[in-house]
Amino acid sequence: MMRITKTMAWVIALWVMLSVGAWAGDGQIDIAEIPYTISSSGSYIVVHDLATTQTDTNGITIDADNVTLDLNGHALIGPGKAAGTTGNGIYVPGPGKYNIAIRNGTVRDWRQDGIKGNSAYNSQFEALRCYSNGLDGIRTGHRCMVSNNSCYINGLHGILTATGCTVSGNICPNNTGSGIYAGAGNTVSGNTCYGNGVDGIYALSGSTVSGNTCQNNTGDGIQPDSDCRVVDNTCKGNGAGIHTTGSENSIRNNHCTNNDRGLDLDGADNIVSGNTLIGNTTPLDAVADNQLDILISELPYTISQPGMYRLTGDLTLATQDTNGITIDAEDVTLDLNGHSLTGPGKAAGTTGHGIRVSGTQFNIAIRNGTVRDWRLDGVFAGAADNSQFEALRCYNNGRSGIYAGAACRVTGNTCTENGAEGILGSIGSTVSGNTCWGNTGDGIFAASGSTVSGNACSANGGDGIIVGNSTVRGNACRSNTGDGIQSSNSLVAENCCMNNGTNFNLTTCTSVNNHP
Repeated sequence: MMRITKTMAWVIALWVMLSVGAWAGDGQIDIAEIPYTISSSGSYIVVHDLATTQTDTNGITIDADNVTLDLNGHALIGPGKAAGTTGNGIYVPGPGKYNIAIRNGTVRDWRQDGIKGNSAYNSQFEALRCYSNGLDGIRTGHRCMVSNNSCYINGLHGILTATGCTVSGNICPNNTGSGIYAGAGNTVSGNTCYGNGVDGIYALSGSTVSGNTCQNNTGDGIQPDSDCRVVDNTCKGNGAGIHTTGSENSIRNNHCTNNDRGLDLDGADNIVSGNTLIGNTTPLDAVADNQLDILISELPYTISQPGMYRLTGDLTLATQDTNGITIDAEDVTLDLNGHSLTGPGKAAGTTGHGIRVSGTQFNIAIRNGTVRDWRLDGVFAGAADNSQFEALRCYNNGRSGIYAGAACRVTGNTCTENGAEGILGSIGSTVSGNTCWGNTGDGIFAASGSTVSGNACSANGGDGIIVGNSTVRGNACRSNTGDGIQSSNSLVAENCCMNNGTNFNLTTCTSVNNHP
């Protein structure tokens, strides 16, 4: 039997090492040259920067499951993004490979992808710098984690993922395609996508896109497909801040500034709320049948779709001859949220309403705030039928405080020192519980078929209340220049009028329990 000497053992060990690659002291296999193929499971480490001028060749090929590849802070450098017709920095061939980890280094100047890992499943890609590759910076398979990478000026997307991936903490600037193109069911969070040639982030159906910053992308900041949740993102200077052609997305609490369109909804049945839209050329561009709860943060603003609209704070418009808010849709609720809309002054310019309802619209509600210092009406809604106006303070406007349409309810408002009527109501209105003081015209002028009750109208330059063919009950009118109440063919009951030009000027009315 042959005896193995120490020298023979050393030779055998060296032969084994050379057969499988050099082993580092910690059990990792050293990679010292490219091209290199990993054909068995294990942990591999790049020992220095590796470069090739050979075209149509992959740098490192991973053809096994359960592989960790540590670039160890070094670079894999290809022959150039325009050199040859093929070649990836790191390539995982099909069929699928499982449990791959690639991390910590630079992959640059390859003809195709920096990392072509679309056959790598259940894998990780982290702390990589993928720069100036011909196609994608990083491309992954299903159920992967892609974190803390930088993918810059690649010829297609910065990062392209398959289904069920988590993409977090990456920086993807100036890629020719999108910064991140995420597959279905991805979680995309905390990334920065800047200056890309298409979208900052494109996310397929069922994804969550949260806490990202997308700025100055040629396409959209974020484009979700359908059934996505898009929350708490910042989108600035893009084509659209957030743009969806799909449906049933939840788009909430995003900050969209200085985009061409703040929110662009080309699909229906999306739920939109709590988004801040400032400085966009068009704040909201939406088709019908979306559920909208929109914050208004600047003037002028046009409401073109049904929904709920709220002010975020006091808003002032110094521009003359311009309406503050224009409502050009039916089924709109505008909540001033306790804030004020302030115009350039009642004598400034020749036109301009605080709130203007454009054309005949139905089912408008405007409430809870101050509208002051506009050249024309505080609220001009003479063609807004079946609508409500409540808890408004309309002060020092050039014409009426509130001009309401037919079959409207005007309740609990204060209209003072306006240049015409405090409240002007059209046919069939309910005008109740308002205070109209010191207006140049009448306190309340209501058309026939109205109910005018429980109002206080004092010190107006015209009549306190003027109305015909209506019910006038329980009002207090004092110190008006004209009549306290002027009415014809009406029921006038339980009103108190004192110190007016004429307290009651009634024609063919039923007068019951009125007091001078």
